[in-house]
Amino acid sequence: MAYTWEPKWELFIVEIDGIRFRTCRDRITGLIACPVCIHAASKCMNEPPPLNYQYENSFFYTVEDLIIHMKNYHIGEYRKKLEDLQMKLSEEES
Repeated sequence: MAYTWEPKWELFIVEIDGIRFRTCRDRITGLIACPVCIHAASKCMNEPPPLNYQYENSFFYTVEDLIIHMKNYHIGEYRKKLEDLQMKLSEEES
């Protein structure tokens, strides 16, 4: 029984509902990584990682599960930031 997992990443392109983005998929298990959580550009696209990036491990068996995760976890975060910015701007106008 293995206690560790060393993924063999390959580039994986997701196209759904007119949206296209790149992420990583493990060649062995088929697990799809969240491109935001693992910073896919540095893991499987040979780009340098940003300084002080907080990596998280979020892997999914299906594209649908990945999309649900991104909608609930990442888009909600941006929505809150936009609402806060909008409130701040409206206070400054008053």
